[in-house]
Amino acid sequence: MPNPTPAGLRPIRAIATFLLGYIAVTILAIALSVALEQIMHPPPVKEMVRSESYVLSEKFYPLINVLVWTALSWGYFRIRRNSTNLFKEALSLGSMWLILAMLVDYVGFVLIKNPISLSAHDFYIGQFPWIYLIYLAIFVSPLLYVLLRRKSQAAAA
Repeated sequence: MPNPTPAGLRPIRAIATFLLGYIAVTILAIALSVALEQIMHPPPVKEMVRSESYVLSEKFYPLINVLVWTALSWGYFRIRRNSTNLFKEALSLGSMWLILAMLVDYVGFVLIKNPISLSAHDFYIGQFPWIYLIYLAIFVSPLLYVLLRRKSQAAAA
Protein backbone atom coordinates (compact mmCIF):
# COMPACT_ATOMS: atom_id res chain seq x y z
CA MET A 1 0.00 0.00 0.00
CA PRO A 2 1.61 3.33 -1.04
CA ASN A 3 2.22 5.89 1.66
CA PRO A 4 1.85 9.51 0.48
CA THR A 5 3.68 10.99 3.47
CA PRO A 6 7.31 12.13 3.17
CA ALA A 7 9.89 9.37 3.50
CA GLY A 8 7.21 6.87 4.53
CA LEU A 9 6.47 8.69 7.79
CA ARG A 10 3.53 7.12 9.61
CA PRO A 11 1.86 10.18 11.15
CA ILE A 12 -0.50 8.44 13.58
CA ARG A 13 2.34 6.31 14.95
CA ALA A 14 4.62 9.38 15.06
CA ILE A 15 2.07 11.42 17.02
CA ALA A 16 1.32 8.55 19.40
CA THR A 17 5.01 8.01 20.15
CA PHE A 18 5.45 11.78 20.52
CA LEU A 19 2.69 11.94 23.14
CA LEU A 20 4.21 9.01 25.04
CA GLY A 21 7.65 10.61 24.88
CA TYR A 22 6.50 14.05 25.94
CA ILE A 23 4.61 12.64 28.91
CA ALA A 24 7.52 10.37 29.90
CA VAL A 25 10.09 13.17 29.67
CA THR A 26 7.86 15.52 31.65
CA ILE A 27 7.33 12.97 34.43
CA LEU A 28 11.05 12.08 34.59
CA ALA A 29 12.12 15.74 34.59
CA ILE A 30 9.67 16.65 37.36
CA ALA A 31 10.67 13.58 39.37
CA LEU A 32 14.35 14.50 39.09
CA SER A 33 13.71 18.08 40.13
CA VAL A 34 11.54 17.02 43.10
CA ALA A 35 14.10 14.39 44.17
CA LEU A 36 16.88 16.97 44.09
CA GLU A 37 14.67 19.37 46.03
CA GLN A 38 14.23 16.72 48.73
CA ILE A 39 17.95 15.93 48.83
CA MET A 40 19.32 19.49 48.64
CA HIS A 41 16.77 21.42 50.74
CA PRO A 42 17.50 24.68 48.88
CA PRO A 43 16.20 27.97 50.27
CA PRO A 44 12.71 28.87 49.03
CA VAL A 45 12.47 31.05 45.91
CA LYS A 46 9.55 32.84 44.24
CA GLU A 47 10.05 31.16 40.86
CA MET A 48 10.67 27.43 40.56
CA VAL A 49 13.13 27.95 37.69
CA ARG A 50 15.40 29.90 40.06
CA SER A 51 15.57 27.05 42.59
CA GLU A 52 19.01 25.47 43.02
CA SER A 53 17.50 22.02 42.60
CA TYR A 54 15.80 22.98 39.32
CA VAL A 55 18.93 24.66 37.97
CA LEU A 56 20.91 21.48 38.72
CA SER A 57 18.23 19.15 37.33
CA GLU A 58 17.90 20.99 34.01
CA LYS A 59 21.50 20.04 33.18
CA PHE A 60 20.31 16.42 32.99
CA TYR A 61 17.24 17.11 30.82
CA PRO A 62 19.07 16.74 27.47
CA LEU A 63 20.32 13.30 28.57
CA ILE A 64 16.84 12.26 29.72
CA ASN A 65 15.50 13.40 26.35
CA VAL A 66 18.09 11.49 24.32
CA LEU A 67 17.36 8.30 26.27
CA VAL A 68 13.57 8.59 26.10
CA TRP A 69 13.32 9.72 22.45
CA THR A 70 15.85 7.13 21.25
CA ALA A 71 13.89 4.39 23.05
CA LEU A 72 10.69 5.67 21.45
CA SER A 73 12.42 5.70 18.08
CA TRP A 74 13.00 1.98 18.61
CA GLY A 75 9.29 1.66 19.37
CA TYR A 76 8.36 3.60 16.26
CA PHE A 77 10.68 1.63 13.94
CA ARG A 78 10.51 -1.81 15.60
CA ILE A 79 7.98 -3.25 13.17
CA ARG A 80 10.03 -2.08 10.18
CA ARG A 81 11.91 -5.01 8.66
CA ASN A 82 12.89 -3.11 5.54
CA SER A 83 15.61 -0.54 6.12
CA THR A 84 15.34 1.32 2.82
CA ASN A 85 14.83 5.05 3.33
CA LEU A 86 15.06 4.55 7.09
CA PHE A 87 17.38 7.54 7.39
CA LYS A 88 14.91 9.79 5.52
CA GLU A 89 12.05 8.56 7.67
CA ALA A 90 14.14 9.19 10.81
CA LEU A 91 14.86 12.71 9.58
CA SER A 92 11.14 13.30 8.98
CA LEU A 93 10.25 11.79 12.35
CA GLY A 94 12.81 13.91 14.21
CA SER A 95 11.58 17.02 12.41
CA MET A 96 7.96 16.24 13.24
CA TRP A 97 8.74 15.53 16.91
CA LEU A 98 10.78 18.73 17.14
CA ILE A 99 8.00 20.88 15.68
CA LEU A 100 5.41 19.27 17.96
CA ALA A 101 7.64 19.72 21.03
CA MET A 102 8.24 23.37 20.24
CA LEU A 103 4.51 23.97 19.76
CA VAL A 104 3.49 22.13 22.93
CA ASP A 105 6.22 23.90 24.93
CA TYR A 106 5.19 27.30 23.65
CA VAL A 107 1.50 26.75 24.35
CA GLY A 108 1.98 24.89 27.65
CA PHE A 109 4.82 26.88 29.18
CA VAL A 110 4.55 30.36 27.65
CA LEU A 111 1.00 31.10 26.41
CA ILE A 112 -1.09 29.35 29.06
CA LYS A 113 -0.49 30.97 32.42
CA ASN A 114 -0.04 28.39 35.18
CA PRO A 115 2.26 27.83 38.19
CA ILE A 116 5.07 26.56 35.96
CA SER A 117 4.64 28.96 33.03
CA LEU A 118 7.38 31.37 32.03
CA SER A 119 7.68 34.45 29.91
CA ALA A 120 9.01 33.88 26.40
CA HIS A 121 12.29 35.50 27.50
CA ASP A 122 12.66 33.25 30.55
CA PHE A 123 11.79 30.16 28.54
CA TYR A 124 13.96 30.75 25.47
CA ILE A 125 16.76 32.89 26.91
CA GLY A 126 16.71 32.09 30.62
CA GLN A 127 16.93 28.36 30.03
CA PHE A 128 19.75 28.66 27.48
CA PRO A 129 21.47 26.33 26.50
CA TRP A 130 19.38 23.52 28.01
CA ILE A 131 16.15 24.10 26.07
CA TYR A 132 18.06 24.09 22.78
CA LEU A 133 20.01 20.96 23.74
CA ILE A 134 16.68 19.32 24.55
CA TYR A 135 15.33 20.29 21.12
CA LEU A 136 18.49 18.96 19.51
CA ALA A 137 18.11 15.68 21.45
CA ILE A 138 14.52 15.30 20.24
CA PHE A 139 15.54 15.93 16.64
CA VAL A 140 18.59 13.62 16.54
CA SER A 141 17.19 10.71 18.56
CA PRO A 142 15.53 8.95 15.59
CA LEU A 143 18.74 9.42 13.59
CA LEU A 144 20.76 8.06 16.49
CA TYR A 145 18.48 5.01 16.63
CA VAL A 146 18.93 4.38 12.88
CA LEU A 147 22.72 4.63 13.23
CA LEU A 148 22.69 2.22 16.20
CA ARG A 149 20.42 -0.15 14.27
CA ARG A 150 22.70 -0.14 11.24
CA LYS A 151 25.75 -0.70 13.42
CA SER A 152 24.14 -3.67 15.18
CA GLN A 153 22.99 -5.13 11.84
CA ALA A 154 26.52 -4.75 10.43
CA ALA A 155 27.99 -6.44 13.51
CA ALA A 156 25.52 -9.32 13.20
CA ALA A 157 26.31 -9.85 9.51
